[in-house]
Amino acid sequence: MNYTTLKDRIIYFLTLCYMLPAGALLAFNTICSLSQTTYMELYQDTEKPLYKADLPILLLLLAILFILLTKFFFHKYPANETICKTWERSSLFFALSLCLLIIFIYRVRVACDSESISDIAIAFLQGDYSGFEGDSYLAHYPHQLGMIAFLQLVYFLFGIKNFTVLQFMNAIAICVVIYFLHRITEELFHNFRIQILLSVLCMGMLPFYLYVTFIYGDIPSMGFAVPAIYLVIRYLNTKKRRLLVPASLCMCFAILLKSNNTVILAASMIILILFSIKEKDWFSIFFATALFLLPTLGSYGIQCYYANAAGLTEIPPGIPKVAWIAMGLQENEYIENGWYNSYNWVVYSQYGLDTKKTTEVCLASIKDSIHSFLSAPKSGLYFFYRKFISQWNDPGFQSQITNEWYSRHRDDHSSLALYLIYGNGRLILEWLMNVYHFLILLGASVYTFVQTKKRSLPASLLALCVFGGYFFHLFWEAGGRYGLGYFVLCVPMAAYGLWTLSLIRVASLNHHLHLFLRHFREKR
Repeated sequence: MNYTTLKDRIIYFLTLCYMLPAGALLAFNTICSLSQTTYMELYQDTEKPLYKADLPILLLLLAILFILLTKFFFHKYPANETICKTWERSSLFFALSLCLLIIFIYRVRVACDSESISDIAIAFLQGDYSGFEGDSYLAHYPHQLGMIAFLQLVYFLFGIKNFTVLQFMNAIAICVVIYFLHRITEELFHNFRIQILLSVLCMGMLPFYLYVTFIYGDIPSMGFAVPAIYLVIRYLNTKKRRLLVPASLCMCFAILLKSNNTVILAASMIILILFSIKEKDWFSIFFATALFLLPTLGSYGIQCYYANAAGLTEIPPGIPKVAWIAMGLQENEYIENGWYNSYNWVVYSQYGLDTKKTTEVCLASIKDSIHSFLSAPKSGLYFFYRKFISQWNDPGFQSQITNEWYSRHRDDHSSLALYLIYGNGRLILEWLMNVYHFLILLGASVYTFVQTKKRSLPASLLALCVFGGYFFHLFWEAGGRYGLGYFVLCVPMAAYGLWTLSLIRVASLNHHLHLFLRHFREKR
């Protein structure tokens, strides 16, 4: 397709503004994953990322082996709709079986923030709304009301502290995500081979499956966010207006359960606006507006409900968002740069829950951080490098340390659970996730650069979501598990990228490998 009009050139330029940085960041993440691994030790009281050297040659050889096996499989076996559906059902069955196995083996309970919101939901069921008073959890974090409302409903229907039911719901949400990853892949590529490859890759999402025990907003919100992305892509391809309602509802529930999904909302709105300009489809503007308004109205409705139930004129405003940015730009030698250090809680309490004063103090902190970065650029770059690799180069996305923390609250674990959480099984899982992490990043990097040339707005939505996650957490609070949702979105991208690599002739692949090994030996 020739892009000759000024409008098309502008759209293409705007697309490059996020596709090229997304590709660059994914490539940088791939290189980091090749050379070192971020991990966390057992028995820690805080989230402290540690680093160790990786085995680049082994990772490259395993990636090449996977690509060659993919090439061989697709050369020998036909890829038709029947086989494609069989693989998809197998991946869903595998995911559900593994999730249930993890639930029954690990048998963990809630702790930390999960325990706080669980206790608040129980108190609300009993008519106790003192959680809004004083220097309490909800006075600081009222954005958790969506997840608390969800817990309150589940406890009302199935009994309080029924963590098994909540984990079953996580398992269902994980299967929903995998189902819609297949629908996204089908909608974008219409290629049975890429869909089969996606099914294979979905079976390797161990960090995602390990979070099935995590009672918080991360997993259930993804069960709504990924369908919302699919429905937006589906609209871009078909212009079916009836998709607006389910897409808006899914986005609403995703944000109510996890406010960080606002990044996905912003990415979807940007794509819809660009699409409306490119195609002169002004309904896309209405679609984008609905995606924004429904979560806003949903949040307002929940706040009104709880304000009325608690006899309040309004819900406390909570810590201003700028406090998370201030914290995300602070150096921290003990934990890691930009990680949670209680700054947002402490400063808000210190100034008597005064939003205006807290905002002023946080803006001053941000100004000091920026001044420090500008006055010492090398130190500033190193700050962001450490923050980046601490979050995005953890193959497990804190899944193992999370399960280990939650396992401390019971002492009747089976020998298999102890082996997987504390023993050598943990190291095996860590190694498998490390290989998988590199493979997905490699494929996603290839996808992003290939799609940059194809100039498809629907195909660029996943890359924009991932770039939004990278960019958002460059300034926001860092944390390993915050990257998991974006990593899951990389899997369809990786399926396309790895399929593309499998099309390369073996002779050419051997040539490039030889050049790399020679360069590596000379460098050493």
